[in-house]
Amino acid sequence: MKRRILTVDDQKLGCEYLRQVLEPEGYEIEAAYDGATALEMLQGREFHLVVTDLRMPDMGGFELLKAIRERRVPVGVVVVTAYGDASEALQAMKAGADDFLRKPCEPEHLRAVVERTLDRRRLIDDLAQLRNKLRGSYSFHTMLSQSPKMRKIFDLIQHVGPVDSTVLIHGETGTGKELVAQALHAVNTRRKGKFVALNCAVLNDSLLESELFGHERGAFTGAEKRKIGRFEKADGGTLLLDEIGDISPAMQVKLLRVLQTGTLERVGGVDPIKVDVRIVAATHKRLEDEVKAGRFRADLYYRLKVVLIDMPPLRERKEDVPLLAMHFVEKHATAANPIGQIDTAAMQALLQHQWPGNVRELENAIKAAVAMAEGSVLHRDLLPETVAPRTSQAAGPDPIDIDARLPDLIDDLVGQVEREYFRRVMSEYSGNVARTARHSGLSRRSVSQKLQKYGIERGEFKKPRCD
Repeated sequence: MKRRILTVDDQKLGCEYLRQVLEPEGYEIEAAYDGATALEMLQGREFHLVVTDLRMPDMGGFELLKAIRERRVPVGVVVVTAYGDASEALQAMKAGADDFLRKPCEPEHLRAVVERTLDRRRLIDDLAQLRNKLRGSYSFHTMLSQSPKMRKIFDLIQHVGPVDSTVLIHGETGTGKELVAQALHAVNTRRKGKFVALNCAVLNDSLLESELFGHERGAFTGAEKRKIGRFEKADGGTLLLDEIGDISPAMQVKLLRVLQTGTLERVGGVDPIKVDVRIVAATHKRLEDEVKAGRFRADLYYRLKVVLIDMPPLRERKEDVPLLAMHFVEKHATAANPIGQIDTAAMQALLQHQWPGNVRELENAIKAAVAMAEGSVLHRDLLPETVAPRTSQAAGPDPIDIDARLPDLIDDLVGQVEREYFRRVMSEYSGNVARTARHSGLSRRSVSQKLQKYGIERGEFKKPRCD
């Protein structure tokens, strides 16, 4: 399908110039001579790109841009500014423009900017499709995934959820173990009862015993009234024992007794209390290793591991990163921070990061970026530096060597800028020299000479195929 471009300029000559340059490249060009008309056309049919002049009477290009982003029209926007209006261009980029052009636009540069923007928009179009699927085939209760590994877990939950088998969930911190436990509860007849969770790792033995089993008034100093424990609160429902691998051997014995008998005694009490609770345990530790090391009781381990669910870390299901990122953007966007898109550079950074903190780290990164955003697009520099390391900007010698000759300092500065420039552009185009040449406005031969001069190898920018 031809890529359709809408040109917006109150000067017809401006629209005609863009048509003459871009139509021979295979694009379908339509024109609007004011912002209001352009907005109507965007509502009526699909366009892939808008190229708009900034200064127009009534609705100018900046107002048109804001209206497009506020209405979340899925289209790229390139703004055209008069030479020297750098502040306007910066303001437009912050408001969600994909790129900008300065008048007069050289044909080669115009074609390069349009091609680059449309390439970037393809990723955003893919994200828009993912957004439509968030509540469709990729969702399972409160979880989202298109990963085959996670889809198998969803199937397992559907299979074992309706029965009362004890389930052990293993996974690194932040992989979503509690969400799995909640899903197990939701597909069970116990969903009418309570879902109760307790993190066993944050409490010492005395507090943990009291939290689990409750206590009677006067059982210990400060016990001024009877306390109902988590087992009793979850009676008829589900109890999640999170980080079960961190409880002490003494607590393992007490927990095992409750699991074996279905009864408990409150701390300081003597009467046995019958409880009917479905147990789901979770841990980041490999309990079989803990058993071998003598730190975890084998009998308790086997009682917990009737069904084992092993959660994959996010680095093993990178195909979920765009899906989850867009979900978290929508979740944390507000009227003050109406983020609706993630740009290409930001998405590449998200895909390259290894996510040691897993899905929780991803959500925190997106939440922080949305909070700092000023426009409708989440850019790479909004992400935490741990996720998207900042590339050091080319700069002159610091401190400046005043004993050096000025031409030598200038040559060194130019070399630093050129080296960084070509590394970034080659990365943008996956090592394609022809497209790098078009982007930079140089001949292919000149670009090849620059790459050789700075020792830049095309192969390091080739992106691996994802089958």
